[in-house]
Amino acid sequence: MKLSFVLNNSGIRPESADPDITSITNDSRTAAAGALFFAMPGAKTDGSLFIRQALEKGAAAVISADEPPAQLRAQFPAAVFLAAPDLQRALSSTASNFYGSPSKRLKVFGLTGTKGKTTTAYLLESILLHSGARPGVIGTIDYRVDGRVLSAAANTTPFAHTLQELLSKMVAADALTAVVEVSSHALALGRVEDVEFDVAAFTNLQRDHLDFHKDRESYFLAKARLFDLLARSSKKDKCAVINTDDERAAALLKQVKSKVRALTFGIDKSADFRAGDVVVLENMTRFTLKTGSKAIPVKLNLLGRHNIYNALAAIASAAAGGISVRAAVDGVEALANVPGRLERVNLGQDFTVFVDYAHTDAALENVLSNLKLMPHARIITVFGCGGDRDRTKRAPMGNVSCSLSDLAIVTSDNPRTENPAQIFADIELGIKGKFSNYEVIPDRGAAIKKAVEQAAKGDIILIAGKGHETYQILKDRTIHFSDVEAAAQAIKGKGAGKSPRGNT
Repeated sequence: MKLSFVLNNSGIRPESADPDITSITNDSRTAAAGALFFAMPGAKTDGSLFIRQALEKGAAAVISADEPPAQLRAQFPAAVFLAAPDLQRALSSTASNFYGSPSKRLKVFGLTGTKGKTTTAYLLESILLHSGARPGVIGTIDYRVDGRVLSAAANTTPFAHTLQELLSKMVAADALTAVVEVSSHALALGRVEDVEFDVAAFTNLQRDHLDFHKDRESYFLAKARLFDLLARSSKKDKCAVINTDDERAAALLKQVKSKVRALTFGIDKSADFRAGDVVVLENMTRFTLKTGSKAIPVKLNLLGRHNIYNALAAIASAAAGGISVRAAVDGVEALANVPGRLERVNLGQDFTVFVDYAHTDAALENVLSNLKLMPHARIITVFGCGGDRDRTKRAPMGNVSCSLSDLAIVTSDNPRTENPAQIFADIELGIKGKFSNYEVIPDRGAAIKKAVEQAAKGDIILIAGKGHETYQILKDRTIHFSDVEAAAQAIKGKGAGKSPRGNT
């Protein structure tokens, strides 16, 4: 494919040379003959430092923010050197061109919001599978098509060239639909600018990622960008799906109603898809779906009120995409579980262990509030906070954990390059002198083991923060670590498990 074609509508004027482009990359290590290399600025290093390596590996063209040194031009006279003021935007448009605008050949559902994207994606995928749609999914846990995993997820929403490549693979696999978790980072950095959306759904807005967005208003505006992209999409019968119970719903509805069709969902306020008669049980969640003149009983295998919102978002999104409400309900009822989202570790012990991804104070409060509705003796919570991330949520997370638990164990999450002692100190700002029902155990494995050892019949243990992750990021290395595996090992070590039945 000629460079001039790849650059079409990118705002970059090509030089007279027009080499064939065989791939697009922002990683010099993966550059090969004919590659188009984007020298992207990064959080830790600058891609311009790796232009030489990309050229040595055979890159045919380089796009960077600034003109490269003259000596590089002299040393690689056959290469094309281009400059772009907005590399993220250029990467998005060139990738779409290179992969043949795959989103135009798929029905694309975009999901955004602080919490619930992953579970909603799984629920919507289940609906689509049961409707024969062969869905592709791009999200936090992995990237998959028709139930087959393509790769683990490096980012919730990958860089634009990876995203477009994944969408093209879905087209090649005869997928009809794509479900994309759209993160605020991806929206702010322009990764989805050239994705043609059919449906965009908003789950909620809570405090998170303020280390990146700086304030809550900027965070909201990043999320709202998805609905600008929906309005700009060339697709017919586009639809926005919005949680009417969220405090930002009114602003979003005002933004979209003059441009696209809108559907709402909720529990407390009037909505197009509303849940009533809510019952949260130990092994299921029941509610009545009220939409139009219909009242349909729903039985979710997922636990908690927050999962009712996720189910409503999935059902409303499916309906917006042309699937019958009855088929959508069948689809959400068929989903057994979501990895790392209130995932039960069940080896026959007489206490309950859940692993959950909750890593903000609001998410932790949601989960613990739902667990308190279940029959239990005590609640024991194991949690930590990630290093090199938003420090403002640490003290509130400590406060929530101690307020809603009988025992809270503070431990490491992914400390990254930050001193764990500093993270613990930040958490203790919300609990020291206020609560006595907590202890600090830095080693996460030891903390989980202590929680299991402390558990008695009828207790509930919540291990929060990492969910589906199977690694832990330390200062100088990344190690294998799974909360599910650690909990299972601790249960076996206690002799509490009977005949192992795995996770349900």
